[in-house]
Amino acid sequence: MTKAEAQQKRMCDEQPPSSKTMRYDRQLRLWGDEGQDALENASVCLLNATTLGCETLKSLVLPGVGEVHIVDSKTVTVTDVQTNFFLTPSDVGKARSECVVKTISQLNPETKHTAYTSTIPHFIQNHMDSLKRFSVFIVSNLRVAEYSELAQIAWDSNIPLVIANIVGMYTEIRIVVREHCIIESKPDTPLPDLRLDKPFTELIDFYQNIDFSLFTDTEHAHIPFVVILLKCLEQWRACHGGEIPKNYKEKKEFKELISSLKRKSDEENFLEACQKVNKCVMSASLPSHIAELFEDPACVVTPCSSPFWITAAAVKQFYNVRGVLPVSGVLDDMTADSQSFVALQTLYRDKAASDAGVVAGYVQGFLDKLDVPTQFVSRDLINKFSKNSGFIRVVRTSPVASSKEMMSKSLETTDQEDLAHVVLLFRACFEFLKIEGRWPGEEEDKLTVDEIKLMQMWRGIQEDLGLPADKPAPAIFVKDFVRFGGTEVPSVAAFSGGIAAQECIKLITCQYVPVDNCFVYNGGSQLTSVFKF
Repeated sequence: MTKAEAQQKRMCDEQPPSSKTMRYDRQLRLWGDEGQDALENASVCLLNATTLGCETLKSLVLPGVGEVHIVDSKTVTVTDVQTNFFLTPSDVGKARSECVVKTISQLNPETKHTAYTSTIPHFIQNHMDSLKRFSVFIVSNLRVAEYSELAQIAWDSNIPLVIANIVGMYTEIRIVVREHCIIESKPDTPLPDLRLDKPFTELIDFYQNIDFSLFTDTEHAHIPFVVILLKCLEQWRACHGGEIPKNYKEKKEFKELISSLKRKSDEENFLEACQKVNKCVMSASLPSHIAELFEDPACVVTPCSSPFWITAAAVKQFYNVRGVLPVSGVLDDMTADSQSFVALQTLYRDKAASDAGVVAGYVQGFLDKLDVPTQFVSRDLINKFSKNSGFIRVVRTSPVASSKEMMSKSLETTDQEDLAHVVLLFRACFEFLKIEGRWPGEEEDKLTVDEIKLMQMWRGIQEDLGLPADKPAPAIFVKDFVRFGGTEVPSVAAFSGGIAAQECIKLITCQYVPVDNCFVYNGGSQLTSVFKF
């Protein structure tokens, strides 16, 4: 069979993509089938159907979240219709949750939608047994007292709570979760795991059996850059006491050594090798966040340890014994002939599988000591953990009622002072809502009075947190918060809803690192900042 015939046969044998794959193609490239399955099996509950809350749900429904539940006892007002894309004039006076569900359900027929017209306390009381099945809770523009009971249930059950608040041009998105473990953090620019400074035995045998002088010009131009770097490092170490090039001067000399091996000036593989020096030629050290993970008290196996932490302890044991983390087995494309690349790729994959097997052995040892069945920690989890061992992340936030010390420190040390004022003003607005029963500025004839009251509340919160009192009062922000009277700017809500949904997807799929933990946005100045408290 010719190559053309073989290719034609493969094309005929391939099944056309399913409608689901075609619909979700772009997002599948981000979080894969496993992430999509997690999203489709997720159940999201929104408390208070604000414009921001609805925009967040929109950006969850479109990518295919499994279930959406909206809890809102309010009826639709004229203001709601003016700011919320999912409401129409004919909805005025009707139950807001039901009207939103009716509209938002049209975005994706595969998502199940449920509306609850009861108050939040009644919803909690009537659904106490089923609350723990939710994947994420979202609350929007509610005072803490209105959802504190739910927040405690979510905290105790380790269910993420996303708080999304908005007034006019300002938004605040905060994540509250006791512990969120991420195996596939997917950093933007991960460093290649090639082990050039500490090559494993199979890799040493592979490159030492290659003799550049025996290659034709065509073969020479297709030597993988990994082999080129290993050969040059062998020469370099022989002349530098076994050390690899470390500083700029040494790496410049090392690149000259690589270039000296070229037969032609335009050999792309040697140019590629020079380009990879800064990223690939470095001493392998334990990333600081992994060192912190290994020192975490949870990394000591106990009968209460989760599969994640048992595997983390096994990887720690692997590192303590071997001085390196498990090989990831990932090899990016490069200038090389197919045979050489496949051989090198197979080498790294086999080593990754071998290292994962060692980790699995350590896991089994822990399970035997705990008298726990082997299936408690799946082999798939072990393989995934080993592959991503350099990028594991754990996010822990504070409860909804953050400590004053943590909030004060975060707000006092920020270089985004204006956005720190916004954080305080949101709290002042909710205090105003508690006392006055309305948003500041909601009654037009009381704008000036509301500004004075809101400023006083802002100063009171500032003093309560122990923040310096000599900073100028943010009069412009106070005026803005009062001017909008608790209403939402649709464009700001849409943008911020997309961000909130993105964070929800990270929490649901356990991929990528979520905000830690309070994101603030000023739609007027286009400034953003993150505070941790």
